[in-house]
Amino acid sequence: MQTSYDLVLQSGAAGAPLEVAPVDAAIRGRGGITRGDGALIWRFPAGDVVVLPLKEAGVVTGLELKVPFSDRTDLLGALLAASVEIAKSLELRLVDPQLSRTVKDADLGAVTDEYLRIARYAGQYFGLGDALPSTVSATPAEDGMSPVVKGVLVLLVFAVSMAAAYQYFSPSME
Repeated sequence: MQTSYDLVLQSGAAGAPLEVAPVDAAIRGRGGITRGDGALIWRFPAGDVVVLPLKEAGVVTGLELKVPFSDRTDLLGALLAASVEIAKSLELRLVDPQLSRTVKDADLGAVTDEYLRIARYAGQYFGLGDALPSTVSATPAEDGMSPVVKGVLVLLVFAVSMAAAYQYFSPSME
């Protein structure tokens, strides 16, 4: 189950190994700190982004930037602006795997739309409604009854129907 929206900082050449040290230093210079388990946390006023190495065949090919789902997009916007700036300065690519393309500042709208679409989906189908209070709500049953109450009523009607049928079709004992 996906609980975050991921962007990836990769080297300028597709598939090439990423030299992590300069990227790590750039993130630390913009508010990055190391968590107790060794993960890098990039702090923004709107929240925190987890930064993890992306390895392919044991080689680091990128850094995943994991934005937690929320009904607010200010953290995503701040991350996009800062990571695009780092990508430009270090000649890297910022890739959005969900959109399957490299993203720039001008792509904020497309990235935000995809973020909200996936966040709504995760909230509706995987129970992440607490993270998305304004976009996910329980849909009431059409007539206001819960499915459990409907099921009990159906069983009750069935039982009464069976009892009536038994009384009607059973031979009289007179």
